[in-house]
Amino acid sequence: MSMKTQRRGRLVGLGAALAVSTVLLAGCMGNAGSTSSSAGSDAATTDNGSATLAMPTEPANIDPIMMRSLSAWNMYYAVFDGLTRIDAKGKIQPGLATDWKSNSTQDVWTFTIRKGVKFQDGSELKVSDIVYTYDKILASDKSTNRVAIAMISKVEATDDHTVQFTLKNPFSAWLNQVATIGIVPEKVYEAEGPEKFPNAPVGTGPYSFVAWNHGVDYKVTRNDDYWGDKAKIKDITFSFVGAPDARVTGVESGSLDTAIIPASQVPVFDGAANAKVIEAASNQVAFIGVNTTAGALSNLKVRQAIPLAIDRKSIVESLLNGYASPTGEPVAKGVTGYVDGFSTPKYDPAAAKKLVEESGYDGAEITLQYPSTGGSPTDPEVAQAIAADLGKAGLKIKLVGAEQSSLSLSLANHQITGLYLNYWSPSSMDGDVVVSQLLAGGPEDYARSPEMAQAYLDQQAANADKRTDVFKKIWEWNATNVSNVPLWQNTNAYATASTISWTPAVDGIYRAAEIGRAAK
Repeated sequence: MSMKTQRRGRLVGLGAALAVSTVLLAGCMGNAGSTSSSAGSDAATTDNGSATLAMPTEPANIDPIMMRSLSAWNMYYAVFDGLTRIDAKGKIQPGLATDWKSNSTQDVWTFTIRKGVKFQDGSELKVSDIVYTYDKILASDKSTNRVAIAMISKVEATDDHTVQFTLKNPFSAWLNQVATIGIVPEKVYEAEGPEKFPNAPVGTGPYSFVAWNHGVDYKVTRNDDYWGDKAKIKDITFSFVGAPDARVTGVESGSLDTAIIPASQVPVFDGAANAKVIEAASNQVAFIGVNTTAGALSNLKVRQAIPLAIDRKSIVESLLNGYASPTGEPVAKGVTGYVDGFSTPKYDPAAAKKLVEESGYDGAEITLQYPSTGGSPTDPEVAQAIAADLGKAGLKIKLVGAEQSSLSLSLANHQITGLYLNYWSPSSMDGDVVVSQLLAGGPEDYARSPEMAQAYLDQQAANADKRTDVFKKIWEWNATNVSNVPLWQNTNAYATASTISWTPAVDGIYRAAEIGRAAK
């Protein structure tokens, strides 16, 4: 539960989470007037209604072969299906596969494919379409999805209803990974190619594509021949609304039905008759990344001073309006890898200052890079507060602001000069990718620890009941060596029309088919 909920009795519960990655923001949704955990998922719904869902960013591409993007997944989950499905609570459910199994070493996975599934053009799903989708991704050096399945050694149809993956190494999170890969029809994709397919995509999902008005919106309509539960609302529009103020006024005016809003704007909806606010715990963790090889930061005592110097509680209360919960681990509650009871560093400025003095720090300038625009609206203030806290511990901090895309490029290219403010929220709902990127050789790992490289492989190979133990050892190593400094798990506020029936998903990605509208 967030600190805001503890402090303000008028907010009565948590919805599920929004996920935002280091680079890309997910689409969001909401409700206003009173605050609740959902808008009432059991309310009567209209069969042929419509809804407009606001998204802070427009994907550059909406092609499951070529693009891996949090914002694009909002459309993927409407138009396409994966072999498995991550439900609103972050749990794995059957998708195009009805069941699955792995060998004892978790490097061979076999899936039984659902019978009678049709693509939206009426053609039947074949196992060959699944094999094609994965092979096509692996064959493209331009696909951003390729890295997500690079561990595949071979994918093959063993019969008309079975597909088998042979991996290069054990991978316990494979069920989460395949949930994010939308299956395309081979015949259509070969005919259209990556240039034309995104503008007229065909999948097996609960909605069929209608139109993509670039820079404006993306429209879908209910697929009445869908193999699973039919969508509750007939027509859905994903509206691209980048400005937070515009999302607030959009819900107020009724032009938007759902939108994520800044915590500071929650009071706007107090007493509103036609809208309300949903408080939803996010799977996004804010942290300070550390280039452990840069100047003074190569000194362990300097790094160990940083977690003690930051007053998390004060920043959460004063700048985030209580919409966060301090944490000491890089993954959020609800994500595989979260360790219950793992300690959060206590604010101890005296101990931090002592460590800095003992380190022999000579006053050399340490940069703190942060998103000045394009990230969270509070990022500049948060960065300033952190810099002030570190200054009290005796560190000389130079703030360096940049547009989010520019900072993301620096992250991807391993070009951070000191400290940086960032966020991680794995859409797969598994900590594997977080460890990989931050601690085990990824672009945000500067320590390059052989111990962590091995620990990463250990957690991949561990059975489900043993993975938490491995994650705990990884987080303990990070707490001691300070390769990054976890700050808090964010909580999001969603403004939503009062007629909308919806519970936010734990990863923050729209499950459009599950959104309903109360009959007027």
